[in-house]
Amino acid sequence: MRPPGPSTIERIRSLAATATPTMATLADEPGTRFSASGAVERAGRVILLIDANHPLHEVLRTAPPGDTDLEIGVALRAMRHVGHTPTVRARIWCQGWVSVVPAEESHEAALTVWESTPDETLLAVGGEPREGAPLLARVEPERLIYHTYDCAGVIDGADFRAVEPDPLIGPAERILRHMNDRHRDELSASLRHLPEVPQGAAWIWELDSLGVTLWVNRLDSDHPSLVRVPWSARATAPCQLERALHDLMAHQGASPHH
Repeated sequence: MRPPGPSTIERIRSLAATATPTMATLADEPGTRFSASGAVERAGRVILLIDANHPLHEVLRTAPPGDTDLEIGVALRAMRHVGHTPTVRARIWCQGWVSVVPAEESHEAALTVWESTPDETLLAVGGEPREGAPLLARVEPERLIYHTYDCAGVIDGADFRAVEPDPLIGPAERILRHMNDRHRDELSASLRHLPEVPQGAAWIWELDSLGVTLWVNRLDSDHPSLVRVPWSARATAPCQLERALHDLMAHQGASPHH
């Protein structure tokens, strides 16, 4: 029988792929917090955009090439809009070792950040770190502490990086936003045809190659429910995700899991 959803590590790996850094702190100065921006690259490392005036800039710029002796913690946050309300899908605290992205890898790292948060500062990044110029740093995760709407735990950094995010995470997010913006009435109506599922207003909360998780603002309770509906077979292309959602709204979806 196909599992109703990805494993915990796979799920957190995919959530991290859509998360953005919000804050960072050095391990030997835990009381000092710095603002952070960037993204999580495909390999699972956090990429930080450090502008020339950032407190970490001089520390990283003057560190020996390849030096990874600086331990850091980075707060990541993945968001979802439920109606007009921004809602936190996941908070992830990544502890690890930070170093400057090598010059030959800076272009790819800059594209990763741009796809998540376009910032003109990225146009000035490149080559060896220079005084007065922004730089890119990356954090090699040693441990991740996560808290989602429905679970919490700790993941070893090596285990985290050993797992790939859902291969359809990019198109899934685009499809999800379109469905939530344009087809919420059909999503909510589809609940009537799913056995033992509470009725109410529904949004897509998570979408992946194994199924969909719906956020339901229940009619009979002040507390929302998350309802998991697995696909009958793993989706391997965006068009299959679209077809599976169409079948769900056409009342041909699989049985839900709570």
